[in-house]
Amino acid sequence: MTTDFSRGLWTKLAKSRKYRAQFVSAQARRAFAFQLRLILKKRELSQEKLAELSGLTQGVISRAADPNYGKLTITVIVKIANGLDMAYLGILVPFSEAAKWAFNLSEESVQVRTFE
Repeated sequence: MTTDFSRGLWTKLAKSRKYRAQFVSAQARRAFAFQLRLILKKRELSQEKLAELSGLTQGVISRAADPNYGKLTITVIVKIANGLDMAYLGILVPFSEAAKWAFNLSEESVQVRTFE
């Protein structure tokens, strides 16, 4: 089902390459931070402990959990994933998939089972 909001977003995405780049950048930060905070809460894991497991500082973990921080590197993201005993896969997708994913971001959509 298409909403007025999604139609409006699609119109903006279709008109401007710059808007598409900004949209995806914001969504990537938002989604990673959201998922990281959720995993930490669900596992009752502190930022300090994850920092130790990841070989990073607590400050780096804190910035990664902040959706407004925009300078995470793939290296840092992979180290965080390793600290969580998870894999990080950065994949290229069409903007239509990015928009669908953004609309469907929820606790259920970002659940990751443990390796065990």
